[in-house]
Amino acid sequence: MDTFPYADWAEALEANGAIYTWADNESAIFVLTALGIAAFVLSLVYIIRSEDRNLNHAAARLAARSAPSAPMGGE
Repeated sequence: MDTFPYADWAEALEANGAIYTWADNESAIFVLTALGIAAFVLSLVYIIRSEDRNLNHAAARLAARSAPSAPMGGE
């Protein structure tokens, strides 16, 4: 069932305008792109730091568990 009231998208855009409010604003597209890239880089930094912290914590627990314990007699 075809419910699209226009013959093609060009006709729909001509009749209704752009779908996004920033479609004709090139500077807004650049701002949104920069925000997306910044969010991506910040999330990568957060993930890397979090994984490093978790790995160091796990390594410290493993080292503490496998370290030889002190003798009980005080020798």
